[in-house]
Amino acid sequence: MTDSASSLRERRKAETARALTVAARRLTIENGLSGFTVDELAEEAGVSRRTFFNYFASKENAVIGVPVDRDESGAGERFAAAGARGTAHLVDDLIALHLERWSFGGITADDVAQIVRAFEREPKLIGHMLSLAGEHERDDIELVERREGFLAGDLRAAAAVQLTGAILRASAEEFFRAGSTDDLPSIVRRRVAVVRELFH
Repeated sequence: MTDSASSLRERRKAETARALTVAARRLTIENGLSGFTVDELAEEAGVSRRTFFNYFASKENAVIGVPVDRDESGAGERFAAAGARGTAHLVDDLIALHLERWSFGGITADDVAQIVRAFEREPKLIGHMLSLAGEHERDDIELVERREGFLAGDLRAAAAVQLTGAILRASAEEFFRAGSTDDLPSIVRRRVAVVRELFH
């Protein structure tokens, strides 16, 4: 497959995923999760039910924007394949991993506003999102263990992933706050620098 054909395929895939998440959020805000079916959601986005399940495992995942292939960008595999660099580099490398995922996902302030409205209509989505976040955290801990050659359960892997997660959550809150003018990478790096100060 040529590069242009591959990029066209990726663009169409991104457009389909986007159409499904936009439709899922709108239908949830208007009708609640039980107020529409997967078939209706797929029809709204102009795809088949089967195609929907190629992109998302559930309506809830479509609303939140979590695809079936969580590592669509390949960032996680590249992180693991880079090989051990030692614990001194873990937080920086995990930050870079998350920023690459963020860039690939292309989430906007409008997306966040729609998700918040969907959560207000369906509070149970918050619990679902927290469950997914826990799964993602466990996946990232395994990535670190694999890359660094740690035994399963090594607390260094968990601590690095959890510290990075806390920095990213606080940074995202600042990024989406009304009046914020800094880009997300700048906010994240500023917070990482403060964390370094605390530990030196």
